[in-house]
Amino acid sequence: MSLLLPLAAIALAAITQASPLREVWQALFGIPALYFAPGFALAIAANRRAGRAEPDVIRVLFETFWWSLPATIVGWGLARTVEVAGWPQLAVSLLSALVGAWLARKDAGGPWLPPARQAFGATMALGLLAAWFARSAGDVARPLDRYWYLADAAERLPENGRAPLAEGAWREAVAIGDPTDGVLRLRPGGGKTRLVGPTDGPFIIAMHAFPGARLKGLGKKRLTVELSPTEDPAEGPVWRYRGQGVAATWVDQLGEGESILLNAGEPESTTLYVVASQAGLWTLDGTGELPFRHYYQLLNMVEQLRWADERWVTDVQPPLWTWVMGPAIVLTHGGQPTANVLLLVVLAVGALGGLLFLRRYAADAPIVAWALPGAAAVVVGKLVLEPGSAGMPDTLYGVAIVAGLTSRAPLFGLAAQLLRYPGAAVVLMGALFQKDRTQARRLVQVVFLAILAFGLGGYATGALDGWLATVAWESGPEHWHGEFAPTALLSRIPAFYWGWLWYGGFTPLLAALTWPLGTRVALGTALTYSLLLCTIDHSPTHYFVPLVLLSSLACACTAAALTRRWTGNLVAAAGVLGLVHFWWAGDILG
Repeated sequence: MSLLLPLAAIALAAITQASPLREVWQALFGIPALYFAPGFALAIAANRRAGRAEPDVIRVLFETFWWSLPATIVGWGLARTVEVAGWPQLAVSLLSALVGAWLARKDAGGPWLPPARQAFGATMALGLLAAWFARSAGDVARPLDRYWYLADAAERLPENGRAPLAEGAWREAVAIGDPTDGVLRLRPGGGKTRLVGPTDGPFIIAMHAFPGARLKGLGKKRLTVELSPTEDPAEGPVWRYRGQGVAATWVDQLGEGESILLNAGEPESTTLYVVASQAGLWTLDGTGELPFRHYYQLLNMVEQLRWADERWVTDVQPPLWTWVMGPAIVLTHGGQPTANVLLLVVLAVGALGGLLFLRRYAADAPIVAWALPGAAAVVVGKLVLEPGSAGMPDTLYGVAIVAGLTSRAPLFGLAAQLLRYPGAAVVLMGALFQKDRTQARRLVQVVFLAILAFGLGGYATGALDGWLATVAWESGPEHWHGEFAPTALLSRIPAFYWGWLWYGGFTPLLAALTWPLGTRVALGTALTYSLLLCTIDHSPTHYFVPLVLLSSLACACTAAALTRRWTGNLVAAAGVLGLVHFWWAGDILG
């Protein structure tokens, strides 16, 4: 068994590499070969060497991801060096699987079944994540080039209106798709499409096309699809796309005989959108046809993909997430859909990590409480997938924090530090709440050695000054922008904590009913960490990922500590319902 499943995953990935399947399917088959196959047998071997007579299935599955990372990263480095993606990575995965099978030799005896409550929790997590994937399949498969932004679009458009549909207004174009109130979709004919006045505005013309497609006849403006368009002249070009893209502009009106000409080099790959109302704008956003995101969010999306594809070490964040996401991007030659599928794997790992946390701090928690890690996982999925933040490191960062509070604080504290700058400090808080000075001391030592190693490496390569400048920027100016007036800082706090309560299904309030050790560790760490975040001048949803994970686990620990079983199940059920409600029907704030 320790070799059969990894071989199956690698074989499926190899078949996919040799077939013209779409990126999402390549990722669905390839990602298990990178993040599961190399470490499965190694996790079993580690389980045996820890003295466990029977396989600890929850721990083995959780640790498989982490045991796979060394081989995954080595395979990525080899693929980038020889400039041949896929086969070198799968070869290293196979080698790691064989080494692990040799170390394990015989699978541990006994049944591969966790205790009933943990099995219930794992089943709930699996079911909820399957539902998350089914509900979000369109978002998962959506490429980066569908996202767009235009300043003041939601404010300047009328609430209701109709796109210009006058007879003969659009020439050499074919209307496509279902008509939508306030939106007209066109496919250019022969590469050119002309709009002839008179028409009244305001309305937006947006074109989804390959770079170089352009609109002329907009007065002094000429609109062109660019990979790095300029939104603010003071800031210059901003990364946005890697292949096709969207360009958009306003049209207030066209006089008699005036015209706008679209020249698209590949008309079959070009779609022209005329958006004349807020309703039309949000219809395009809600269906995912043209998701509307701020250009800094688009920058976040594309730069994570570019770093993973082009760099060994990032210069604006710790490096581990690039090393984790890079192998998947290189294997599939992909982009945002690959990052979204990898997110599903990380969500599953996070749910398993939550079960391990409950096993340590609330092993006798009521049955309903074991559903909380799975419910929290789907909420995290919504918080990062809907805004397009699946490529951000925060999800794995949150998983590392939970793991560091559960066991092996030095190892997972280092992982958290290599994912986000406050990582080691957050795990250290948890060790102090546990009053485990040995783990706290070892964590400080490990992180100090890592900082020393990076410092020496930066000095040797001449990159140290740039890294130090980045740390200084990320630690203050990037998040507060020099605004430290008490009135400004204090005014941000209520909205931040309301966001945490809303996203977390009000589990922080439920957890605060009583304070057993598990609650003190999880909620105490989250509350302390929140003090670093609550006055920041922007609060994207991915900042809340660790807080949602920790408060849901604290809620489960509180439910376990209540003297009456039915009250514990009631508190846990309220937490699960709150989380599931937000995931299914809740709105993301702001």
